Amino acid sequence: MAPPDFDQAKFIAALTRHQPALEAFCHAQLASRHDAQEALQATSVKLWEKAADWNTSTEFLPWAFAVARFTVLSMVRDRKRDRLVFDEDVVLAMAQEAETMAVEFEERREALGNCMQRLKAEQRGILHAHYLTGRTVREIANSTQRSESAVKMILLRLREQLSECIQRQLHPSS
Repeated sequence: MAPPDFDQAKFIAALTRHQPALEAFCHAQLASRHDAQEALQATSVKLWEKAADWNTSTEFLPWAFAVARFTVLSMVRDRKRDRLVFDEDVVLAMAQEAETMAVEFEERREALGNCMQRLKAEQRGILHAHYLTGRTVREIANSTQRSESAVKMILLRLREQLSECIQRQLHPSS
């Protein structure tokens, strides 16, 4: 039974917002993509089971990382006979680094989203066509009536522009 002050909407929002960071955390600790996805699913189930235990006045991500860490350790113990799974000691040693990387991933993802919004619609369209839909440089060149060299240069400049924008957001004093 959930306590009277439990805010399910706040829990759902926090879980949804931090899902990419939890996914990165699981991937950083497990050798197999399949195992990492399984760990992420098991972590999500555990988080739902323990949702009422989360104190909404505290940060969600550290609590969720603790649940994920125990879930991964449990998987490692269960699969110890598999030579491709890391030993518990290795998982524990990597846990702190994985948490840091997952938080940084989340911050970089948010910064990228902000930087993408600053681009012109046409620029976003070219990036979307190439990186999300997998269209080739030749296909983009044909559809935009540009040369392949021009499209390559546009992609290069946009990557550089986004990289610089992300760095400025993450390190404003640099």
